[in-house]
Amino acid sequence: MENTDSFERVFITLMAERVDASPLSHSEFGRRVFGAASGIRLWRSCRDFEKRKRKLTLDEAYRMADVLGTDFPTMLWNMVQEAKARGMLPA
Repeated sequence: MENTDSFERVFITLMAERVDASPLSHSEFGRRVFGAASGIRLWRSCRDFEKRKRKLTLDEAYRMADVLGTDFPTMLWNMVQEAKARGMLPA
């Protein structure tokens, strides 16, 4: 892949869709992943691609899978397959 930022963007986009489909609000998801003190702000910052300066760490991505009740390797594999099927990543 030419640009790793594009993979991170796809990952965050698909993660946000999974949060939308879950019983959690984005605020609650942010608190569970990033912590109660600044979780809402940090999750919003990750999703704001226009102003975004905050990168997502591998540890945070791992916690996202845990919060959504799945294991990280399975979630990542499913996301890559979905992104390829939707043309978001090269096949």
